[in-house]
Amino acid sequence: MRVKRLVETLDRGSKYLAILGGWPVLGLSVLIGVDVVGRKLFNLSVQGSDEIGGYVMAVACAFGFSYGLAKRAHIRLNLVLPHMPAAFQAFANVVAHVVLALFSYLMLWQTVDMLVESIRLKAVAPTPLQTPLAIPQFLCAVGMLYFALQITLYIVRGAGLLLAGHMTEFNTLFGVETAEKEAKAELQETQVVVR
Repeated sequence: MRVKRLVETLDRGSKYLAILGGWPVLGLSVLIGVDVVGRKLFNLSVQGSDEIGGYVMAVACAFGFSYGLAKRAHIRLNLVLPHMPAAFQAFANVVAHVVLALFSYLMLWQTVDMLVESIRLKAVAPTPLQTPLAIPQFLCAVGMLYFALQITLYIVRGAGLLLAGHMTEFNTLFGVETAEKEAKAELQETQVVVR
């Protein structure tokens, strides 16, 4: 029960982190718009918009991995898997989550290694902004750590369900959505937004 609550808490947190990560993307869009208009009309350019864009996208992606996991948006065989036997679905879902966990650990390790190196060298971007690279790398490392923790807890919870013999519940919670269920959920969200 404790792991279930932790997973649900991290899933809720990933939603807020995704929203938080969306604001800089919105700001980046405005900055790029200003840059385009400035170049076209006034022959002026916002220095560093491409550099800032790279940082914003890297950090947004790092935090977006967790939200993708919570929404079961990571790509799997969505068309085929729901029609397979329950045992095969469980096996495929276990493999998918283990591979995703390995990916998250590898990315976390690489991100932290790069962060430590940047701190050691006091590295700055070789651009007019001379951004200390440790700042965006630290934010990426935090996002990857959150993702690694979340996928680890998913695996622990899934293993508990499988060991208890709850294969159907495991596939419901950790499997892919059918196309029909995804379409229905999208329509419901659209109706909520329209009202």
